[in-house]
Amino acid sequence: MRKLLAKDIIPMGKILAKTDLKPVIKETFFEGKREEGNTALVVELVYKLLESMDKIAGALFEFLAYFEEKEVKEIEELPMEEFAGLLYELFGDKNFGSFFKSAAK
Repeated sequence: MRKLLAKDIIPMGKILAKTDLKPVIKETFFEGKREEGNTALVVELVYKLLESMDKIAGALFEFLAYFEEKEVKEIEELPMEEFAGLLYELFGDKNFGSFFKSAAK
């Protein structure tokens, strides 16, 4: 998985606009509740994202394909365990919080 770039905020914003992740992201990254190794919050983020798949599937698959430098079809056909692992890796990345804080300024 490549590093998050400034241009990634646009597709991620489209995904987040279709979910109810705002309170979880606010609590996790802006209120300092994300501690090193705190997997519970990362799992909550991934769970909320998966819960919204009916609304965000296309945008999420496109984002992950772009992020992983793969074709959308490759992401769509990943085994569920590998797909969930990608989400966990993305949200668990220590740069993810900085990504949102920078975008919010």
